[in-house]
Amino acid sequence: MMARCVQGDRLDKALEFTASMMSTRDIGGLLSKIVDIVTDDFGFEGCDAFLLDRESGMYVLRASKGYSDDVRQKVDKLAKSADIVNADIDRCDRRGRFTRFYKAVPGDDPKAYYGLLHPDRATLARETPDSWHELDILYLVLEDQNGKIVGFLQPDGPRDGRIPSGATMVNLEIFAALASIAVANAEIVQQLNKSVRFYKTLAQTTARLQEPVDLNDTLRMIAEGLNMLVPFHEISVYLVDWERNLLVPVYATGPYANEVMADVGPITGLAGEVARTGKVEIVPDSMDDQRVEDIPGIEEEEVRQTMMCIPLKSKAGEVEGVLDLYRDKSNKFTEAEWEIAEPFAAHAAIALENARLREELRANFESVHKAFEDMKELDKAKDSLVNTISHELRTPLTTILGYLEMANEGMYGETSPKLKEKMHAMVSSVNRINALVGKMLEMSRLQDGTLTLDLEPVNLAMLAREVVKELESDVARKRHTLSVMFGNELPVVQADRLRMHDVIFNVVHNAIRYTGEGGRITIGADILGGRVHIWVKDTGQGITDEDKKKVFDRFFLADEGLAREDERVGIGLYVSREIVRKHGGDMWFESRDGAGSTFHFSLPLKQK
Repeated sequence: MMARCVQGDRLDKALEFTASMMSTRDIGGLLSKIVDIVTDDFGFEGCDAFLLDRESGMYVLRASKGYSDDVRQKVDKLAKSADIVNADIDRCDRRGRFTRFYKAVPGDDPKAYYGLLHPDRATLARETPDSWHELDILYLVLEDQNGKIVGFLQPDGPRDGRIPSGATMVNLEIFAALASIAVANAEIVQQLNKSVRFYKTLAQTTARLQEPVDLNDTLRMIAEGLNMLVPFHEISVYLVDWERNLLVPVYATGPYANEVMADVGPITGLAGEVARTGKVEIVPDSMDDQRVEDIPGIEEEEVRQTMMCIPLKSKAGEVEGVLDLYRDKSNKFTEAEWEIAEPFAAHAAIALENARLREELRANFESVHKAFEDMKELDKAKDSLVNTISHELRTPLTTILGYLEMANEGMYGETSPKLKEKMHAMVSSVNRINALVGKMLEMSRLQDGTLTLDLEPVNLAMLAREVVKELESDVARKRHTLSVMFGNELPVVQADRLRMHDVIFNVVHNAIRYTGEGGRITIGADILGGRVHIWVKDTGQGITDEDKKKVFDRFFLADEGLAREDERVGIGLYVSREIVRKHGGDMWFESRDGAGSTFHFSLPLKQK
């Protein structure tokens, strides 16, 4: 019977729209759909929809239909206080739980109404008792699940010109009940979406803050995340330097960012109070609060804004900085927005602390890196000096050696036996210096990559025996037992003969030098994985754990105190290993302190 009341089949159609309405979760779209149904399917010329803004406690116009552009422009963002709305509803006749009606009486002031469909009719008398008058008001209240009014609809101007009654009012009552449910559901979904968006944004911002970025990027990410949930026009971040009593700006956005970044000053004003108290401050109008200090370069009338000033506390609870948010004073910051901003402020403080630590670490790293680069430059300069000196010494040494040998042979006349003995000693000294210069040049060429190998077929077995022959006097002097564990059967390799001779000489000579009198030295060889493997084992003093990592370093001597007594400079093993590596092989050792050492090197049977 209900569907066949005064509006005929309008309710059927309205209920179809109601089903659609109940599935709409966007509150703005829902209210637009509701006013469409009221006007199109219940036969009204216009309808307004107001919804309660819980933060401000005002009923705000959220949707409207049927009014002229002029009226719409006047009532844009219209808001009514809860007290005024409740007083208006109370003076209406109650037609149902959701429907209220005020029947205008002669003498009502047209100016009390914010919008009229037909202003010209406001002063006319009612034609008949059931005729609709321009100043009549119909309320369809919207309630939440607790029965509290959260909004209302104001249908206006029935197209049939009559005051809704009977079945029409029943249908409007039913529709208002359904609309209340739809609005309540949409608000719940909106709140859930807001919570999801908040936690999602917070999680995303937290994840991004784990990235190793600098302080400016960290603050930019915090500002972007916070602005998605608490819209603002500008943001400023200050660090608190308690020792120097300074507020130091580190980040700012907006048209006056440069002026803000230059505003280093004492811990005073609103930011200083927040820094000292650790409490949030919300300022409705920056021009009305004496604590808000002027920033040089900004005209006062240009910065009339609402502010939220938030302390940034470290993990220990100490205020490390202050975060200021700004926007137009017509849109004041609220406590609810502070509750949203609070976790971002906590994250900002931690991120700020971490970013500062990263910057300190980066600065320390850059300092160490610079020192390392300086050392490398010094090392290059030293190598260059060694190379230059070695080259410069080679020619005069050769000349001196030539003249000494000729004089020693009597080419410049007879010499006494005593002078001959002295000249022989000089020749030996010059030969040692010449050999040292040769090693230094070899090391220099290895360092700068200019060393080239003169490859030829080489029998390492015969080369090893040549070295043993050359060192016979040293072996005899220390009464060593030196054994060669192979004949001439080792495969021939492609190698630089002179340089491989020096490698074997250095390793065997080292074994003789570091093995006490009466010790044993063994030279062995085998074939391993397509390589010739040579090893030299001694029963000498061995190498300490501390010295093992430095054995192949340049200028390292295990017993450095002897460096100037036996003409050693500590580059033999370094040069030997680099020469072996240049042949495509490698060199290594095994040793125990007090139990001798074994040095190994291997060469590929075929050069790559």
